[in-house]
Amino acid sequence: MNVNEMHLAIQQGVDKINSLQADMLLPQEIDIELNKSQMRFINTKYGRNNKYRKGFEESQKRIDDLRSLVREYEAPANYKEQLGNKFDIDTFTLPYDYLYLVSTLARTHINETCKPIQYTLKEAEPIQFFIVNLSQLVLNNNSSIADYLIMYEDAADLTKGQAVLWQNDNNYVYPQDINAAREDIIQSSGVGFQIYWEQYGDLNYPGSFIVLPNPDVHPWLNWDGSVGTVTSLSHVSSLGAQLQNVGLQYSQAFLGAKRILDDPTEVSSSSTFIQHDDIFTLLTDPFNTTKYTDPLYTIRGNAMDFYTNDIFIIDAVKITYIRKPAKISLSLGISCELPEHCHQEIVDMTVSSILEGISDPRYQTHQIEVNKNE
Repeated sequence: MNVNEMHLAIQQGVDKINSLQADMLLPQEIDIELNKSQMRFINTKYGRNNKYRKGFEESQKRIDDLRSLVREYEAPANYKEQLGNKFDIDTFTLPYDYLYLVSTLARTHINETCKPIQYTLKEAEPIQFFIVNLSQLVLNNNSSIADYLIMYEDAADLTKGQAVLWQNDNNYVYPQDINAAREDIIQSSGVGFQIYWEQYGDLNYPGSFIVLPNPDVHPWLNWDGSVGTVTSLSHVSSLGAQLQNVGLQYSQAFLGAKRILDDPTEVSSSSTFIQHDDIFTLLTDPFNTTKYTDPLYTIRGNAMDFYTNDIFIIDAVKITYIRKPAKISLSLGISCELPEHCHQEIVDMTVSSILEGISDPRYQTHQIEVNKNE
């Protein structure tokens, strides 16, 4: 069921036959109610506040309800601080689209003898980056999406260095494919580039990509116009026209430091969440303290803090999580990302919400029917 079909189903469900009682509902109002119902559906199926009192992955139905939103993400952990003489904290930043945590895998580094370690602290280096707003990819009076993103050493001299960052191989069009194009660009990170959405370290640009080119792969990168032509990232159409050149920027923003061991042994293990008011008690308990086979962690803001002792560090963390769904939008052509079998349930929840809002006497009867959905 695409977004147009969902809108028609809601209008049919809310409006009495030929009465036109609810014919004044605007598409934007229906979108708001659909997105509220979508999040309510996710929360209901993730937790146990549902008909069968089954949480996520406790039945096949629960697995299939949210499978399209399950993602994996792995990233290095940065050093945060020292706690006394024996304990330290390494921090892992959650991805931008994180909603609910499913599982955690910590990649710990120890030395072969499991004796107290000697590590070096490597400060993050200043970075060069591009900022590309998602709306800048829309061309030709909001009718198409750019065919290429290309980095040029000198946009006025195409014989010099250049590299293709992304190519629109799937022929994405606007507006219905803009969300798919965004995901495609994020996934296109590879040798020579890393692409992040909205946030990277201390950098925060809502609605934009943060593109980090690798100076080892592209040694001609230059952000300083006083010493030569500034490297640019261009949006290119199929006709070869260069559009909206974006200049390379430079930042000394603190992105954290990382602990490094010489010739480490890597151990991958699950980890255990601990409440903040219990963590210090457990750290001093020899039977329940943090260890490289089961590190303890807490969660604050958009970060997970992993507690380590003097024989191991956290090198990287891999999580499986449920991501935030794309917002359903009729004007942008963005349909529900949940599996097809969930769409009617979301429509029914939306109809109930609207009927309740307009104090329709059919609300109670309709709600009884909704409760039969599974």
